[in-house]
Amino acid sequence: MRKRIGKYFLISMVTSWVAANTYAVGSGFYMGVMMGPATNSGGDQQAQVDNPTALELTPATPRSNQFGARVFMGNQFSQYAAIEGGLTFISKIKYDTKGVETCTGVSERVRSFDIVGKGIMPLGPYFDIFGKVGAAATYLTTSGALDPAFDITTNPEDPITCGKNTYKNKFSPVFAIGASYNLNQNWVTDLSYTTLQVGGKVSSVSMIALAISYHFVNKYCGQFLCDD
Repeated sequence: MRKRIGKYFLISMVTSWVAANTYAVGSGFYMGVMMGPATNSGGDQQAQVDNPTALELTPATPRSNQFGARVFMGNQFSQYAAIEGGLTFISKIKYDTKGVETCTGVSERVRSFDIVGKGIMPLGPYFDIFGKVGAAATYLTTSGALDPAFDITTNPEDPITCGKNTYKNKFSPVFAIGASYNLNQNWVTDLSYTTLQVGGKVSSVSMIALAISYHFVNKYCGQFLCDD
């Protein structure tokens, strides 16, 4: 009797393990969205004071309370590798001038399009850890007050104009690490830490994000496709 009970128990355990493994996500196309708090590593800058008769500057400190979002799509070749592309939006990086009025707003804005390779290490039927590395085409907008107009007229009676907004494009490296959980064979959620090396006044932007993605793959049961 005990042997029979032990046999049934062993069969139940094996069956449960096989059923759990059907939650593994197969290869194929996927798309999703991620969002979360972001911060920058930029240092203090000099901003142009709102003064029509003289060129004056005041210290400006970047605030590190941004929010980031990224929409992405990719193709997972196997359980160990994928290639992915995404569009990232970071909320405006505002600068604190301690109440001193400047000639324009004092802020910077970061947007980027990236392509990354993704390495995946499965930790069982539900969990994976991953790393991403690649390059991003970064678009950086800087307010005119952070680009003072040093080329000014020598006539002291002429008004001093404010610096103009600048728009810069460059290629920047991007890195990410994270862990994912397979909700089922199509839906996956993950938590990640991403760093984009912007350069310039911003230096870098980092984001801790929660993501949800849908994988367009066939469900499977062992070696056979499921009917539903």
